[in-house]
Amino acid sequence: MSVQTTLLTILQIMNRGHNKKMIIKKNKTLIVYAFITGVFMLAAGFSTAYAQTSSYSRLYRGMRSLAMGGAFTAVGGDVEAVFYNPAGLHDMGVQINVLNPLLEGNSNVKNLSSDISDAQDVPDVDNAREDALIDVFTKNQGKLMYARTSIFPNVAVKDYAIGFLGQGTVDARLRSPNLGTVLEISGGYEYGPVAGASFALPVDGLRVGVGGKWIQRTWFKETLTITDLVAEDLGDTLTDSISTNSDFSLDLGLLYDLDVPVLAFLNPVVGFSILDITALDFGDGGKIPTRANLGFSLNPKLPIPYLADLILAFDIEDITRNFEQDKSVWKRVHMGAEAGFLDRHILLRLGLNQGYATAGAEVDLWFLRLGYTYYSEEVGAYSGQEQSTRHLVQLALGW
Repeated sequence: MSVQTTLLTILQIMNRGHNKKMIIKKNKTLIVYAFITGVFMLAAGFSTAYAQTSSYSRLYRGMRSLAMGGAFTAVGGDVEAVFYNPAGLHDMGVQINVLNPLLEGNSNVKNLSSDISDAQDVPDVDNAREDALIDVFTKNQGKLMYARTSIFPNVAVKDYAIGFLGQGTVDARLRSPNLGTVLEISGGYEYGPVAGASFALPVDGLRVGVGGKWIQRTWFKETLTITDLVAEDLGDTLTDSISTNSDFSLDLGLLYDLDVPVLAFLNPVVGFSILDITALDFGDGGKIPTRANLGFSLNPKLPIPYLADLILAFDIEDITRNFEQDKSVWKRVHMGAEAGFLDRHILLRLGLNQGYATAGAEVDLWFLRLGYTYYSEEVGAYSGQEQSTRHLVQLALGW
């Protein structure tokens, strides 16, 4: 069962509980359109977010960086550098991703869909099926549900990269009807071009990078009660809350190879970036603030059979505390490691993201790459308050 079907079924459950069965039929087209319409339909999506969620607003994070705990400011060598530190483009070779769909979600989405499917199989005698569906909704109150789909075709060579991003997300919490508000939702989809360039400066080991992005976001935000959901004007309520805005931002970054003789075998690198200068401000659609990130990485050369390279990385994100919802230190700390085997055709990754363990693996078959990432995001005000565990898979066709 798809995520959008799950959401529609949840709405239908609440309708049945109030003996008003026509609203889903009347509003189904509008709901599906609002959540699914997006760039190329592959990147379309929708997002629902609990109003008190304190996860940080970022534009895009990929399979590699998330598996490394989000520590990527001083890594480079990958097109993901345009979202972390464009100076890292200086260290890469040719990389072409013709098609690279990314799918991400947590287990609650799957479990909820399964529970609803089981409830629908209950014989419809004496309202037994209706009661079973209401029980599912009650059982899942307070649960977080998350999913994301994105696509970022791109072309990158040494010093330059350009791509087109399109993505949509789902980040939801169900509420109890007894509390009044049953759904607190804000979400949408976004798309636009992203580019970056880097340059080596006359100082040995110093690279500077600049990036830019123009993003259009379609978004809506609403707090809905049972009364709202069964009202005849629900369609108008949702339509009135939809906003579409676009904005442009610049990124700046530096990478510097530390020339410390005693550490030469570790190849230490320090990185610094200022992302989304002037911020990405989408009005009612939310804001991705300007933030400064500091990173450090090591690339030791170890005489281990089949080991192509090893990368260790550490980041402090948003050192100026521009994410305004909290001042947590640990929510801004990221650590990670990547080991490449057999000329980097097999990659293993580990990390810590905001205090939570991350892991991932990738197989590179020259023209096809397939990978998996496990990580958790803090959605509370401090690390350890409320963990949202997620799974990500990505398939990339290219070179």
